[in-house]
Amino acid sequence: MTPTPFELALNAWPTIWLGDWLRYLIPTALASAVIGWLPAWWRQARSVQAHRPGPGQRWREFRISMVTVLIFSANGALIYGAAQAGRLCLYTDITRFGPLYLLVSFVALVLAHDTWFYWTHRWMHHPVVFRLLHRTHHRSVAPTPWAAYSFAPAEAVVQAVFLTLTLLVLPLHPLVIFVFLLHMIVRNVLGHAGIEMMPRRWLAGRWGRWLTTTLHHDMHHAGGRYNYGLYFTCWDRLGGTEHPDYRRRLRMLTGASATKRDGSICPTSAR
Repeated sequence: MTPTPFELALNAWPTIWLGDWLRYLIPTALASAVIGWLPAWWRQARSVQAHRPGPGQRWREFRISMVTVLIFSANGALIYGAAQAGRLCLYTDITRFGPLYLLVSFVALVLAHDTWFYWTHRWMHHPVVFRLLHRTHHRSVAPTPWAAYSFAPAEAVVQAVFLTLTLLVLPLHPLVIFVFLLHMIVRNVLGHAGIEMMPRRWLAGRWGRWLTTTLHHDMHHAGGRYNYGLYFTCWDRLGGTEHPDYRRRLRMLTGASATKRDGSICPTSAR
């Protein structure tokens, strides 16, 4: 008897849960270890936080993140079952669309996710919605890497369904999904690290202009009214939600002396 899509999803869930758990645990633990190994003077020079994480905060962030992993993996299992039933645009034969499409679909996926995250994130800061969905994440005023998945269950669902909705209209290969999810967690962990780990020359150049930095997201946690973007700063600039002090603080962090016409920063030190 052929298993139903639900049975396929249920059978696949433990394996998908393990993959999602490792995808959260490994980058988070590595980032925490690297931060712990860095010299104190380096951490102090690159810190973007005015406060220190509270007692027991990391353990709280980890426990809440385990619920998020459960929700993400359940969504992944449902995607698997629905794809096996031919109800989602998931394909496994690379030759069907060609190798170039892998790159194009990955870029489209990242841009779409950044848009989804910005507007749902901004919506979740409405006072009523914030209390129901987003307050749990903002308990971490000075976040640590372990806060990357520290979401209330309802917020985790909002973030999880993005991939499901995308697969209704955009054909994706499992390799593209794997790289996208890896990119997502690495950027998320860096955004909550509390220490700017990218080279100062990168931060002072186009990276600091177009891509979100640790400072960018940490200022969001500290204040909550600005900097809603996930990967890029474009939506914040277009939506008028970039923190008015962000560029000045980024210049201070990079030891910059001036701003060039394209918005990148002229560094005085590349240390």
